[in-house]
Amino acid sequence: MKHFWQAKLHQQREQHFSRFKSSDQVQFFQELGDLLASGYSISESIDIMKDAHQKWQQQLSAIKDGLHEGQTFPSVMSMYVNQSILVQLNLAHEHGDLSTTLVKMGQNLSQIAQQQNKVKQVMHYPIILLAILGAMLLGLKFFLYPILNQWQNSSQETGVYDGRAIAILMMALLLITIIWRSWRRMNWIKRLNVMSKIPIISLMTKTVVSYQASQQIASMLSGGLTLPDIINAIACQNSRSASVYLAQDAQKFLKAGGQIDRYILSKQFFNQSLAGYFMRGYTPKTLARYLDYYAKTQFKLLMQQADRLIGTLQPIFFGIIGIAIIGLYLSMLLPMYHAIGGLYK
Repeated sequence: MKHFWQAKLHQQREQHFSRFKSSDQVQFFQELGDLLASGYSISESIDIMKDAHQKWQQQLSAIKDGLHEGQTFPSVMSMYVNQSILVQLNLAHEHGDLSTTLVKMGQNLSQIAQQQNKVKQVMHYPIILLAILGAMLLGLKFFLYPILNQWQNSSQETGVYDGRAIAILMMALLLITIIWRSWRRMNWIKRLNVMSKIPIISLMTKTVVSYQASQQIASMLSGGLTLPDIINAIACQNSRSASVYLAQDAQKFLKAGGQIDRYILSKQFFNQSLAGYFMRGYTPKTLARYLDYYAKTQFKLLMQQADRLIGTLQPIFFGIIGIAIIGLYLSMLLPMYHAIGGLYK
């Protein structure tokens, strides 16, 4: 009966309280990790944070109540954090040292947020420029061409350019739709294989995957888990995240008699240098320290690669926009030229 009412209360909380925003999750675990490292318990840390953050009052009160009722910390946090964080919390609670994992998580989430923002910046940049180009084409169709048609009293010449612009726009939209649908049907292993073959983003793909894998494994090893425990536990999670797909793929490879270093070398979306750390027979704690250092080097490399990629994309897309603007001016001026020429005939 007690478990029944706890489940009902948990369900009511889930209906009334929303998940932490991504930026709030980073700040929450950073501060929680700092407090735990200073010697406070999880419950005491929540009390301190509750007094410091008015915007988290509802969430922190519910977390505190859940802990007082005997719920585990991962269970209480399940409605407030994303799936990748919840996987680490569950594994640390079941197999390792939860407090150590929380301290490490607080230290790492800020770097992960920076990495994600950098990747989003790289991806959003061309999309924004292409959206500007699309807006210019639509403006040409719906505002300028009607004026030219009225002036010219004939849509013959403008219709040619109008048709070309619409045809190009429709082909671009069709191509984007086909690519998006194909991408959605792929699992994460196939997606990573494709991304690692695209010249302009292949290096970043390898660095991102190597960084996140080394960081997550280092965090869990320092929390007391062994490498086989980490792979098997992540593979059993009910999630469609990239880490779960990678763990399941690695699990199949290991069950077939392979070694983790051979698995890394067989996948083109890893930086091959990562395999070297698993060849030397380090103890879990020693391996965790080395992987933590390796993750930091990969993070710095990722920031450098992202900056270089943005620097490469800028002139390319500015050139595309410039050519498009010239084409738009020609599509405007040529009909005007013919219309003015017709006035003198």
